[in-house]
Amino acid sequence: MGVINLPKLIFLGVLASWAVAEWCYNEKSCEPDTWSRLGFCGGNRQSPLDINESAVVRNSSLGSFQFTGYDNATLLLSIKNLGHTVEVALDDGVSISGGGLNTEYSAIAFHFHWGNGTSSPGSEHRLSGKQFPMEMHIVHTINKLNLSESRKNSTGIAVLAFFINVAENTSFSSNLSTLSNLLQQVSTAGLLVPLNATISINSLLGQVDRTSYYRYLGSLTTPTCDEAVIWTVFKNPILVPASVINTFPEQLYFNGSDELQMLANNFRPLQKIGSRLVHSSMSATPTAIVSTTKHTTVSITNHTPSSIHTKQILIPSTVLAIMCFLYTEASLTC
Repeated sequence: MGVINLPKLIFLGVLASWAVAEWCYNEKSCEPDTWSRLGFCGGNRQSPLDINESAVVRNSSLGSFQFTGYDNATLLLSIKNLGHTVEVALDDGVSISGGGLNTEYSAIAFHFHWGNGTSSPGSEHRLSGKQFPMEMHIVHTINKLNLSESRKNSTGIAVLAFFINVAENTSFSSNLSTLSNLLQQVSTAGLLVPLNATISINSLLGQVDRTSYYRYLGSLTTPTCDEAVIWTVFKNPILVPASVINTFPEQLYFNGSDELQMLANNFRPLQKIGSRLVHSSMSATPTAIVSTTKHTTVSITNHTPSSIHTKQILIPSTVLAIMCFLYTEASLTC
């Protein structure tokens, strides 16, 4: 295990402090309906979205990812209860490139969102209206920017989102069980347990097809909801036993209450898509309009919480579709 990256821990600590001070999931005074007053949460490029598979644009530039360090168990440092989720901190050496991204992004941590067991789903994104039991987010920042600068850039943060679903085979095993077995040791906010090289990210993702995914420009899903995220939402879910999904709300508790409250339903409601387009890799959506562009949104970057929301130049989907159709034969990029 390498030396723990202090700037990363400071950044993650700032995220955790927001949870205590300004927002929550389960109280009227600070629930998601009130978040619009915080940072960028009332903006027009917010996440999560319901991804309508019949309306996405197939994009030939969304090819395979290159995953570095995803197979290295020594790079998963610890699991911690932040009071609004559990998060696994990552050491240096975990990164992604390719997949239609313009540069390499370094992973800093991953965390989860869930409902209230298998009977009450809690994924943040949805797929053609379907909400899954859980969702895993692997958070990366652009390599050329420091952590604070990443939040000011329209694509400074790259998040890989994986749905989590119940395996039909009741005898199915998953490496997520290794994590869920540790939850009772981090039951309340602030508790942390080292992982001691027990699992890698690849082992957690299992057999998920990482060539089938959706792409759009959005935001962080917790305040201050910075509109700085290039989202990749994978079509096929991670499969786990029902017991894994049930363990999260059963073993974890919210922060900031004299009486322990079960940490459940820690997902943000769906946000409006507005004029944004959702693109898909070629294998994710067999039949749809084809595009070859990496981004159809041009954003002015370097925004701050006190500034005007990121301005965007958006191409309506109908116009884009016509352009793609007319110019395909001329091998022009649309």
